[in-house]
Parts: sequence; structure tokens; C-alpha cells
Amino acid sequence: MPTVEQVPVPARELAQRLAFGASLRLIRANAGLTQEELAHAAGLDRTYIGSVENGRRNLSLKAMWQLADALQVSPRAFFPVKETENFTPGQST
Repeated sequence: MPTVEQVPVPARELAQRLAFGASLRLIRANAGLTQEELAHAAGLDRTYIGSVENGRRNLSLKAMWQLADALQVSPRAFFPVKETENFTPGQST
């Protein structure tokens, strides 16, 4: 059975993960936190933070809220404007 790292990820999903991870890394760095410090504040593991930042891990809504709370930002801060500016609720992607 293949591991999570061996399962191919569709290009669009990978691009979304990488964009989210880059946003998370930038917000974390601007907050002056290491991955370890953010992980502790959010109640998550440091390796999980690294995997999300590098696009290797898809995170849950719960984890996204934990990260937002720890960084004192809205979850919206993680999403680039380009990805959300034309979003209509109920719209298929």
C-alpha cells in the first residue's frame, strides 16, 4: 500500500497546498515565530507545520483554525486574494 507521500497529487491541489503553505510561512515569519513555537502555540506537531508549509500535507479545518488562533489572524489571511476574489458561495471549483 502506498504511503501518503507516494500518492500522486493533482496539479491544482498541489498548487493550492503550496500557496497555503507559503502564506502560512510568511505569516509565521512576520509574527517572529519558529515552526516549533507555532506548533506549541497551536497544539500541533512541528513536523506537521513543516509539512503544511511545504505543501506535503493537507490540513483540516480544525488545524487551520488552531493556526489562525495561534497567529492571531483570520483564517482568511492564509488565502491569497487571487484565489478568493472571484469566489461565489456554492460555486463549483
